[in-house]
Amino acid sequence: MTQNQTIPVLPFTKWLWKNRVNRIYLLIAVSIILLQFFIFKIFYPYPNFLPDSFSYMEAALKNQAINLWPIGYSKFLLWFSFLTRSHVLLVLLQYVLLQSAILYFLFSVAYFLGPSKWLFLILLFVSLFNPLLLHVSNFISSDALFASLSLIWFTQLLWLLYKPGLRLLLLHAFVLLFVFTVRYNALYYPVISMITILLTKMSNRLRWTAIGAIVLLLGAFITFTQYSYYKKTNTSQFSPFGGWQLASNALFAYAHVPPGKRVEVPAQYKQLQTMVDRHTDSLEQLSERPDAQLGIYYLWNECSPLKQNMYQVELKKKTVQPFGVWAQMGNSYNTYGSWLVKQYPMAFIQYYLWPNLINYYVPRPEFMASYNMGKDTIDQAGVDWFRLKTNKVNNNTRNSVINICDYYPIALALINLLFLLSLAGFSLLKGFSKSNKLRKKIYYLQLLIWLSNAVFSVLASPIVLRYQIFPMLITQSLMIVFMNYIIQESRQKSLQVQTLIQQKLI
Repeated sequence: MTQNQTIPVLPFTKWLWKNRVNRIYLLIAVSIILLQFFIFKIFYPYPNFLPDSFSYMEAALKNQAINLWPIGYSKFLLWFSFLTRSHVLLVLLQYVLLQSAILYFLFSVAYFLGPSKWLFLILLFVSLFNPLLLHVSNFISSDALFASLSLIWFTQLLWLLYKPGLRLLLLHAFVLLFVFTVRYNALYYPVISMITILLTKMSNRLRWTAIGAIVLLLGAFITFTQYSYYKKTNTSQFSPFGGWQLASNALFAYAHVPPGKRVEVPAQYKQLQTMVDRHTDSLEQLSERPDAQLGIYYLWNECSPLKQNMYQVELKKKTVQPFGVWAQMGNSYNTYGSWLVKQYPMAFIQYYLWPNLINYYVPRPEFMASYNMGKDTIDQAGVDWFRLKTNKVNNNTRNSVINICDYYPIALALINLLFLLSLAGFSLLKGFSKSNKLRKKIYYLQLLIWLSNAVFSVLASPIVLRYQIFPMLITQSLMIVFMNYIIQESRQKSLQVQTLIQQKLI
């Protein structure tokens, strides 16, 4: 693979199908994808359920406009239910979408960068034969769909760098909307899209049409969501969960602040702060603290001061539904969490940001470590949604533990480490300066997304393995490309040294 590889003359679709080698690779890849799925389903005939699953299904069943989580995945379930309620076909669709997005990404990279046959086969192998993709697709959760849409979004950005056009730009705006509705980890995606559009060579008319389409679609969704919350809870907000999450993150830090260093809180937080202080003081008496590890303790545990405070508010507003009270707390918890972070920045860095940075490099398997949370039954919502005859679910393995997922945190840590080392080696060996303009743009875009994802993930919420599927796939691909360049350059320099030595000996 040369750093100034020219783009094929043939359009992408013709290059993909009419080129005999590419067509064979594609057909073999599709066969492998389907074969892996059917083998996997022998061992795991039912989907994998986690607490979020039943919330998604309930929102789909009631066709809700808002929910605890972004509404996109519930709408996906609803639309799919018009065709069938088969859980096998749903998981198959999620897996095929994810693998199709990977193939779209890899073949696009091959089209732009022209890797050698063996390098492309390595990229294809490590992506296709990845058991993690099967397990994440088996969840009744937004994880696989979000990773699929994120890969499509990213690959479209690569095509925008190469050849922007109105059709592609409008499709990109809609993909951005879809991924934005599925998970709010995509909050930074529009910024990267608009930066890419602003820096890509195109007519001003086309540029502002594309940006206008993004702003219009996302603005309409945000406005509709805010209106839906106002209509149902009498509070205008986009994501109550964001306020809960910020307060939870802040409490992981505040729980370690000594009583003597606590400052007086504003009047509106007095009741909540009393509960928080009482709770954190009681945690000090425990040999094993439930908040010792970043997670969902302050969000969902019934003993959490955030939940206890919500119940106090709920008692005073008997006419308000539980969801309404939960949503109404979002704004106040957002301001409370912000206040805690500002008052105790060093504690926040030490007890939340630093542990979460470690989580980013070695993410916990969390629910991926076991099948159906170790239970052999599911909630009635799952039985009703998939029209099952019983609430019993089983697997054909020795137990409910998914051992393979225990190795992925280490694998992801190695991928990130090797990526940083290969990036350093690529830079030192003048890989960027030897690359053509398109290559440089592709590399810089991937680095921007890698850095943006790292910063956003660490700041947003405690990181777990299933959240990192998309960054893992693009990071390992770029790592392999960089390492290949380093190996080639090392061989070339070695040959030059050998030639020089031979010449001197002669």
